[in-house]
Amino acid sequence: MPVADSQGTTFTFNSVTFTAKNVKVKRSQAYVDVTPLSAAAGSTRQLQAAPLVDGDQITCEYWGTTAPARGTSAAIACATLGVSGSAVCEDFELTAAVGELIVGNATFKLTG
Repeated sequence: MPVADSQGTTFTFNSVTFTAKNVKVKRSQAYVDVTPLSAAAGSTRQLQAAPLVDGDQITCEYWGTTAPARGTSAAIACATLGVSGSAVCEDFELTAAVGELIVGNATFKLTG
């Protein structure tokens, strides 16, 4: 079975299409330590899933000087990686270097 490739992948946020260099999706599960004080020294902690769930974190490295909208929730999509819904831009940065193209890096948190 062939391994999937990334070609043709698009990434949009707030109706802006970014010329993506790469897109990363991080999914995690938060846990709460519920180990009682009666647990013996050297025993394993007891964990349970947290009552609230964090949204996926999406990082997009892209070419150009586009600054993603911040401070508001907006539509986000990357069909190749199964990303769709609403997100907020947590942070972004632009990097300019001698002999290189300007590269942006933005981090988004899914909100729904």
